[in-house]
Amino acid sequence: MSRNVTLKDVAAYAGVSVTTVSNVVRNWPYVSPAMRDHVQRAIDALGYSPHLVAQGLRTGQTQALAFIVPDLSNPYFAEIVSAAEDAAQTYGYILLVFNSHEDADREAACIQRATSRSADGLLITHSLQTRWSEALSNNVDIPIVAVDRIPEHDQHPVCAVDNFRAGQLATSHLLELGHRRIAHIAGPKRIRTAQDRSNGYLQIVDEQGMEYRRIVYSDDTWGPGAGYHCMMELLNDGNRPTAVFTSNDRMAIGALHALYDRGLRVPDDISIVGLDDIEVSAHLTPPLTTMRQPLDRLAGAAVEMLLRLIRGETLGQRIVLLEPELVVRQSTAPIP
Repeated sequence: MSRNVTLKDVAAYAGVSVTTVSNVVRNWPYVSPAMRDHVQRAIDALGYSPHLVAQGLRTGQTQALAFIVPDLSNPYFAEIVSAAEDAAQTYGYILLVFNSHEDADREAACIQRATSRSADGLLITHSLQTRWSEALSNNVDIPIVAVDRIPEHDQHPVCAVDNFRAGQLATSHLLELGHRRIAHIAGPKRIRTAQDRSNGYLQIVDEQGMEYRRIVYSDDTWGPGAGYHCMMELLNDGNRPTAVFTSNDRMAIGALHALYDRGLRVPDDISIVGLDDIEVSAHLTPPLTTMRQPLDRLAGAAVEMLLRLIRGETLGQRIVLLEPELVVRQSTAPIP
C-alpha cells in the first residue's frame, strides 16, 4: 500500500471529482451505491488510505465526535454508545468514548480531554454528581448535545426520552389491571430523570383519586442493590402494595430478588414494572414488563442534532423528547 496516493490520484483514476472521492471516504450517505462501488474499486486498486489527521488540518475538522457517559458497565449506557457509534459512522465520523464513572470531577476531566483531542462535537450524559462540570462545559468551544439526562441550569440542546410519560404509562398499566395499591421505587431524588418518572406516577395516582401513594427513593445508585433495599422497605410496611413501578430495570432485578427472599411470587402476590428494557429483562423469571426506551432513535437523533450544530445550522427545538413504549411480559397480572 502506497502512502503517496492522494485523493486527486483516486479521482483521476476513477474519472470523478475529488469531492466525490472525499464523500465516499467520509461515508457521506448521499452518494449513490453505484458511484460508491465505483470509487471504492479505485481506492482498492491504488491502495489509498485516508489520513484523518491530515484531513483535519485541511478542513479544520477531525471527523471525530466525543461521547461522555456516566457508567459503561451499565448495559443501558453501553447500548446507547453502540447505537451512537453506528449513527456517527453513517456520516463518516468516529466516536471517542469517555467514562465519567458517575463522578463530577472525572466528568470535568473527560470534558477537558475530549476537547484537547480535537473532537468536532461532544455528546454527554451528565453524571449523577454533576456540579461545576456543567459550567465548564459552557466554556467549551465545540457544539454540545446532552443525551438522556436533562441537566439543570444548562442551556445546551438535549435529546431524551419523555420520562414523565414513561411514569404515566407504567402506572396506568398497573391501574388497568385493577391494582389500587401501587408503589414506586424511585431513582435518586435530586436527579431530573428520577423526578420526571416519579411525577408521572404521582400524576396518575392523584388523577385517579387513589388513597394509596408510596414512593421509596434509592440512594445515589440505580442498581439491583438499591432495588433490593427499597423493596424490603416496602415489604416492611403494614399495608404492602399489590404492584410496584421501579424507576429502571436494574432496580427491578433487585426488587425481584427481595420478593423471592420473602417467599412472594411475581405476579401472583405483587406485580412489577421496570423501565429501560435492557436485554436481560426479557430473560428474567418471570420476564419483566417494562417501559422500552427507543435507544437507537435516541442516539441517532442526538448525533444528527450534533452534526447540524457542527455545520452551523439552527435547531428547531432545544429539547427533543421521544415517546417510550410499554412492553407487557409476565411480571404483571390482574390483581388476585
